[in-house]
Amino acid sequence: MRKFIWGLLVVIFVGGMVFLSVNSSKTLATSTAGKITEKDFYNEIKKSSAGKQEFAKMVINKVLEDKYGDNVSKADVDSAFEAQKSQYGSSFKEVLASNNMTEKQLKDSLRNNLLTKAAIKANYNVTEKQIKKAYDDYKPAVTISMLKAKNEENAKNAANDIKDGKSWSEVYKKYSTDSTYKSTTGKISAFDSTSTSVDSSIQNAAFKLNKVGDYAVTSDSSGNYYLLKLEKKTDKPSLNSLRSKLTEQIITEFMNSSDNTSKVQAIIGKILRKADVSVKDSDLKSSLNTYLTAGISSNNK
Repeated sequence: MRKFIWGLLVVIFVGGMVFLSVNSSKTLATSTAGKITEKDFYNEIKKSSAGKQEFAKMVINKVLEDKYGDNVSKADVDSAFEAQKSQYGSSFKEVLASNNMTEKQLKDSLRNNLLTKAAIKANYNVTEKQIKKAYDDYKPAVTISMLKAKNEENAKNAANDIKDGKSWSEVYKKYSTDSTYKSTTGKISAFDSTSTSVDSSIQNAAFKLNKVGDYAVTSDSSGNYYLLKLEKKTDKPSLNSLRSKLTEQIITEFMNSSDNTSKVQAIIGKILRKADVSVKDSDLKSSLNTYLTAGISSNNK
């Protein structure tokens, strides 16, 4: 299915041991060549590109937590976490392990992403033109049953079995390779086009199904094949009833677009400058330059 929410998954740098006590002489390793202390390690890490990036992230997260922490609740983080967990199902732990993350680290990352979103929401003006376009593109909620097959051939065979009159439950039992939705025979929660927990390819295929009982074979962005069956369609709500949801979608898309990197940096930079951020360590002095100078014209420097 999709990558971790908003594509903002970060590598947890050296297991969270990036910034240790500068004056610590605790020995981390010994050899015939000598020993390595926490201070040695710290002094090397802070000079590295990865160390500087991690430092910048720490400063940004601290400032955003101070200013927008009240806007992100534990329930928000838990909801985002459960969406990720549900999305990956039985492979969730495997995905975490492949990204060298624990559940706590994922929750921390999700909270940081939500803090960034709260900051952008407070500083980015969503126009009525954007809202109207998002409404025109909006697809109302559908409910589907989804069978993840071993390969394309099996997905097509499953579709042929449905065509030949076999029941969905019989076909699901025969071809499904994912136990995530076994208890519901593949039926998943309703989703619309603003969903971030359902792969866009699966969304597009589902929205094309016309009437209850229609089915289609499709693949997701990871190359997995599925048989989808439409369980329920809904009518398109009014624009005003969707305004808040569409605004969230626009902000999320703004954050995720590589075309807006400099704009996002400018927003974060403005917040950092208002917080009077000043880096004291000479090795880390330039770590936040990308943000602190973003959006400032040469005439205003």
